[in-house]
Amino acid sequence: MHLKRKLSKAGPTALKILFSLFLMFSCIELLGPIKFSTGAFEFEICLKIWGQGQTLIHFPPLGKITAATHWPPLDFHLLLKHIHLEELASLTGNIPLTNFWSGNLFREIKISVFIYIFFLFVLVFLLGMISPLFITRQHVGKGEMLLMGLVNLLVLMSFVSIGFLSYDTAAFLEAEYQGMLEAAPWVLHTLQEGKNIVENIGVQFAEVVKNISFLEKEMRKNTFPVESQNTIRVLHVSDIHNNPAAFDFIRRVVDTFDVQLIIDTGDLVDYGTDLELELFYQNFHEIKIPYIFIPGNHDSPLVIAQLENYKNVIVLEDGEIEVDNLKISALADPASSSTAPSLSDEALLEERAKRLAENVAGSEGITIIAAHNPQLFKYLRRDGNLLLGGHMHQPFVQKNKEYIEINAGTTGASGIRGFQDMKINFSLVLLDFSYVEQEQRYVPFSADLIKVEQFPLNFSLERYIFTD
Repeated sequence: MHLKRKLSKAGPTALKILFSLFLMFSCIELLGPIKFSTGAFEFEICLKIWGQGQTLIHFPPLGKITAATHWPPLDFHLLLKHIHLEELASLTGNIPLTNFWSGNLFREIKISVFIYIFFLFVLVFLLGMISPLFITRQHVGKGEMLLMGLVNLLVLMSFVSIGFLSYDTAAFLEAEYQGMLEAAPWVLHTLQEGKNIVENIGVQFAEVVKNISFLEKEMRKNTFPVESQNTIRVLHVSDIHNNPAAFDFIRRVVDTFDVQLIIDTGDLVDYGTDLELELFYQNFHEIKIPYIFIPGNHDSPLVIAQLENYKNVIVLEDGEIEVDNLKISALADPASSSTAPSLSDEALLEERAKRLAENVAGSEGITIIAAHNPQLFKYLRRDGNLLLGGHMHQPFVQKNKEYIEINAGTTGASGIRGFQDMKINFSLVLLDFSYVEQEQRYVPFSADLIKVEQFPLNFSLERYIFTD
């Protein structure tokens, strides 16, 4: 009889325990991520029950990295939300790079993870204590509530302990990359090999630009017998593709040749993320002259929105603007309205080409027509138009009786792809506009196509004269 009474009590208790565990698992699954900051980095973290023993690191919109780091049933999710560039610069400026990741970032992540786990422990304990109140109308004693809380706590602690005790960071060496991050393994390898290359290029640019300046001045003696005060110098760049050396090149050219305006015909980044653009924050801050940017197919709404916050940067997506007495009409690549890099189909490019032609026809006194993809110039190769483009990674200056078309090639040497096959070729174009009294406007006088090649280092300057 006594045993029967115990069994009758054990049945409801077991039911309450099962309900308490069900409530705990459901809340953990539905619980949103917790935000935390580790100095320069802002993360979100969450825990998922009944997983496969994986750590998933998300880099939206690039994709994610998945590694089988521990025993089931938990999955750990870590999402990078934001990088505070100023704090990052401060950290890396005061801490040796070799100790930064192991000694600081990981330590702060571990502390934040432990805080998150402690929060979960408290939460599931409280859920366990109140769980009997949902399934019975009878009085629930404190001892029973404490029991339910302890059961929840012990079960979660056992799951977490299995995960932490079996955790193996070496699993990331065989991680699975999804989305655009599928290219990450060779990118990281190439960056490791190219780190010293970028630093050497920055040093070499100083001497290269100095030599180009000397050559340009010698050539200028023959083309400008009398130095005119009514001359405007414009720098045309394109397809930087995340290459930091490109801005060192641009800055030195701007300072050496007294450039008054920069026109960038797109593809500043590779994947269209604002995280990429934040890496160029200091570079844009150092540019003191107007910088007109026409988005390319690798750019995105995130990149455009970030650029619009930079001083001296003017994003020209659809329309015209007048800067330093030069009237510029431009149209962004249609793919720049997407969050991922892509190539626009022929029908859409045809539609944009007609739109750009209509924009130009509806305005007067256009000096420069700019677009990323030269296909948008289909209806504009006439009427003496000056066309500036990119996209092709092949620099050229083409002049005939009907129009002038200039392509800056790739000022970033094709970005990371250039480091992969070591075809590191930088290019940009310097344009001089002279004021014509009879026409009461500025017209293109000359273009200097500058190319710098690596391995071995050499440069070339090709001058094109447009006036008779």
